[in-house]
Amino acid sequence: MPHIIAWCGFLGAWLLVAGPLDQAVREVEDQDFEHDAISEAASRVEEPPEVSSWWLLVPPVWWVLRRRRESRYRRLVGAEMDDRDLVAFLTVRDIVNAWAYVAAGASLIAVKETWELHEAYAWPEWVFFALILAMLLACGGLTRARIHRRKRRPVVAG
Repeated sequence: MPHIIAWCGFLGAWLLVAGPLDQAVREVEDQDFEHDAISEAASRVEEPPEVSSWWLLVPPVWWVLRRRRESRYRRLVGAEMDDRDLVAFLTVRDIVNAWAYVAAGASLIAVKETWELHEAYAWPEWVFFALILAMLLACGGLTRARIHRRKRRPVVAG
């Protein structure tokens, strides 16, 4: 029975990783957002100068300067976008971020459950890492396959 419980925890945790990934993609696909709106607005804005590589000698300062540069650029592009497009983009970004948090939390649980399965069978540690990699690839592959299937699905008139 302990092995069955270990397998249930392992599979359940990895389903909790795959689900939010798929849901994030599904909700982004459902949003009324034109990706060209960002490209068009960005083409009208002059990009701020890059942060000097010399600042990499002091990584925290480089990181702060780079974040400020990116923030300034995002504000400039946002100011060039139509209000409707900007709201749509921000909505999409918030949805993706929320589902990314859920998937990240689930992946931490999945790592723990994978370790429990590894311990239940006393497998070598390389099996643990191989399982993690295989399950990450499986979750990504499942999400990709579902995207492809949705794109091929005929539209049903209501």
